[in-house]
Amino acid sequence: MKKLILILFFSLALVSCKTSDKIENVVVIGGGLMGSSTAWELSKYGQNVLLVEQQDSIYTFGSSFGETRISRSLGPNQDIFSFLQQTSVSETKDLIDFLNEGELEELHAMEEIYTTSPVTYMYSKSQLNEVEELLNGQPVKYEYASNSEEAKEKFGMKISDTMMVIREFEPYSGTLNPKVLIEKLHQGIRKSGNRIDYNQKVTSIKKEDGIYEINIKDTKTGTNKTILSKKVIAAAGPYNGTLVKDIAPYFDSLISPKRLFLSFLKIDSDKYAMFTIDQKKKLQESYPVAYLNSEIFYSMIEEYDEKDNPLLKVGGHFLRTDIEDLDKVWSMDLTTQEIKWSKENTADYLVKLDLPVKFSDLEYVRGYSCVYSLTPSEIPYVSHALKNETEIDSSFVLIGGMSGVGAKGSLAYGLVAADLILGKRNDSSMYQKSKSALGAERLIKDIQHIDN
Repeated sequence: MKKLILILFFSLALVSCKTSDKIENVVVIGGGLMGSSTAWELSKYGQNVLLVEQQDSIYTFGSSFGETRISRSLGPNQDIFSFLQQTSVSETKDLIDFLNEGELEELHAMEEIYTTSPVTYMYSKSQLNEVEELLNGQPVKYEYASNSEEAKEKFGMKISDTMMVIREFEPYSGTLNPKVLIEKLHQGIRKSGNRIDYNQKVTSIKKEDGIYEINIKDTKTGTNKTILSKKVIAAAGPYNGTLVKDIAPYFDSLISPKRLFLSFLKIDSDKYAMFTIDQKKKLQESYPVAYLNSEIFYSMIEEYDEKDNPLLKVGGHFLRTDIEDLDKVWSMDLTTQEIKWSKENTADYLVKLDLPVKFSDLEYVRGYSCVYSLTPSEIPYVSHALKNETEIDSSFVLIGGMSGVGAKGSLAYGLVAADLILGKRNDSSMYQKSKSALGAERLIKDIQHIDN
């Protein structure tokens, strides 16, 4: 009898503890670019928000990991991704201004995040209609070479007559640094008085009586806890699908993580030392580059070493492979074939730039396995979850499916997610178009096609 009484006592104590726990206003799960951008936008609105991240304060893996992503504004008329990039630039300026408020000198600058440089696009003549649509009424400053003669004259490039080249010139087009941007977003969140809990891995989310129960494991101590929240935004990248299976199970079928590889290459030091000043300038002004072929070869300058030799980051947008273990994929080594592909495509581009570099002059420095989260249309979701087939759950938003288009518009995605969870309106026509393309209207259609 005494044993039964003790059991009842402890059970009541646990229930009492749980119901008296603080209930958070908004919890954002995932401290990469998307989650950090969303938590910052909520902070900017004056909201109380908790950001939960499974890594330490120093970001060591993830799709946002690294020091460069292509930032580009060029797109066809009414292109949502151009709008999102430009909105993200504007929102980043607001972040920088906020961080500098109250400081005796300006400690933060856009140039820490963005490296403005020309962005080069290469197309084949079979894509002429696409190029004409892209350039029709284009407000972004650009130069266009429609054949080999023009490419030689305008860019000093040696291409065949089956190719075309566009070069974009726009402030804050070039590259952005995700590592620095995440750091500054976290500074803005904390300066606003909000919290970031690091080393906290969310293991499950459930909803009872209108309140979300978020189960968390401390990745350092192994201890478990549950936090409660009125609203949740899931921004856990490729983990989103399985993470929200108890809230919105259809996302697991709609978001497919795939591995991509990134190679880091250097030009042989002796060879690079022989470059003239003009050749070095030409190389610098010819990155980043995107070759819009079937694989979409892209490359950018990650950094420079002490001898001013650039480290070239190389990838293929459509070179995707399946993932066996999502927790281990980040540390996977590149295959011999992946390294060879990276060198071949880089050497080919440098030849097109009329620079004296061959395949054998390229050194493989290191590699990294990245993850794209693919939606059926490869357009991301920034959407409320659904209570049923048509009714939205206004207290839950998922932001994900960033298949290589997330970084350049990260703060814009965060702005849309924050607006959704707070029920804020923005009547701008491009904002509404983007919201529709990313949101519940499309999600409903995608869910209907899951079993078809």
